[in-house]
Parts: sequence; C-alpha cells; structure tokens
Amino acid sequence: PVEQIQQKTEQKKTEPDSLQSLCFESGKCIKIERATTPQQHSFGLMFRESLPENAGMLFLFEETRPRAFWMKNTLISLDLVWIDDAKTIVGITQNVQPCKTDPCATYPSDIPVKYVLEITAGGFSRFGLKIGQIVDFLD
Repeated sequence: PVEQIQQKTEQKKTEPDSLQSLCFESGKCIKIERATTPQQHSFGLMFRESLPENAGMLFLFEETRPRAFWMKNTLISLDLVWIDDAKTIVGITQNVQPCKTDPCATYPSDIPVKYVLEITAGGFSRFGLKIGQIVDFLD
C-alpha cells in the first residue's frame, strides 16, 4: 500500500493542472492544461497519442529566460508558441516532429520567455496567431 501511494504521488507530480482557458487576440480560445512544476515541465505531452485541435499545454515558469524544448517520447507533431512575461507572442517554432531516435533535437526560444504553449501542428496558422499578439490566461 505504501508503494502504491508513493507511485500515485509521483504520478501526480507529472500530471498537469486542471483545464483552463487561454484566449488569443483573434478572439479564439482553447482549453489548456497547465504545467507548473519541474516534473510537469519535464513530462509535458509525452506519450500522448493525440491532442484536440482546440487544446494545448501551457508551461509556466518562475523566471523569464531563454528556453529549449525537445520531443523525446512525444508522439504528436506540435507548434511551440514562445510567450514573454507580458503575455506577448515573441516567437513560434512550427511543426516540430516527434523524436524517434536519440539524440533528440532541441528547439530553443530566440529570446527570453516566461511561458511556452504547445498546440497541435498547424495551430499557429489555424488560430491566426502572429508575433506581437497578446494571449490571455490566468497565471
């Protein structure tokens, strides 16, 4: 029983926080899972076989700095939306493919960011996003 409790506690650390809304300047909104802990940041969307087109995962960090993501154990193609501390889109990395063999490529932000949004590949175009637009969510 103690091992099961420990296992569930460890699993909970990697599970994202409950769903919330994130809205784009275009007026379109999506449901997001929030990744706020180092364990959630590391696990991200690993092993997910799909992600609805109107959903994503928002990574919230304590400090603004350059970030780098990789696609280890990620099974779906994603767009990475780089967002600064003013909640402004400052960059995009489109159609990032799953990593099938080591070593996995890393995808860095070009400038310091506080938030990173992962959405299904094509989402940047689908939602009409542009660098300089504001996103709205509770942090």
